[in-house]
Amino acid sequence: MGIPKSSALDIMYTFVKKGFLEIDNPDLKTYKLGAKLYSIGVAAINNNDLQTISQRHLSKLSERTGKTIFMAVPRENRIIYITKIEGNSPVQSSATVGADNPMHLTGVGKAYLAAITDQEVLELCGRGPYERRTPQTLTTYEELIGDLQKIRKRGYSVDDREGVEYIYCFAAPIYNHEDKPIASISIVSIVDEIGDKERECYAKWIVETAMNISSGLGYTKDTLF
Repeated sequence: MGIPKSSALDIMYTFVKKGFLEIDNPDLKTYKLGAKLYSIGVAAINNNDLQTISQRHLSKLSERTGKTIFMAVPRENRIIYITKIEGNSPVQSSATVGADNPMHLTGVGKAYLAAITDQEVLELCGRGPYERRTPQTLTTYEELIGDLQKIRKRGYSVDDREGVEYIYCFAAPIYNHEDKPIASISIVSIVDEIGDKERECYAKWIVETAMNISSGLGYTKDTLF
């Protein structure tokens, strides 16, 4: 690999610690694939249909709004971005495909959390205090549940400068043929570019797009919540 043996071992130990590898034989210093790597592979296979079905809907949403569009999937108490379609705003989100964030401070994360039960939210996120990134970040279980209740009633999620000070997002969950949430999508904007007209249109379009993708995956209900 062209790197020192000690550095290679450090990398291997990091993979073991993260669950991507397991020590097969300590004496021979051999390794085998870990359970987390297997689960990622299974998730990737399951995401194929999601990616295929969602692509045209997300592209249409990007064209309608001119904004950056994300799709993300859950992994434990974090959300991982698997699709990004960049908009034409001069200021872009720094998040990239493959990056992850805590669920409690993102629109896509809260959209997913709103689609599961409060008990499941507690098991995933705990009672806090959660990581704070801006003055608007929700940092306790009680604050988070209060916001999730509003999301369920409203029909979509918003991230009002909770992860990044100048970013405002609209988000909604994606469901599969078992009517289970498997992903979320979002419209990302600079907060100063969100007026009453944008708020009304983006809210309608994010819900419409999430329903279209979910229906394409076999979702059988008429509403997201």
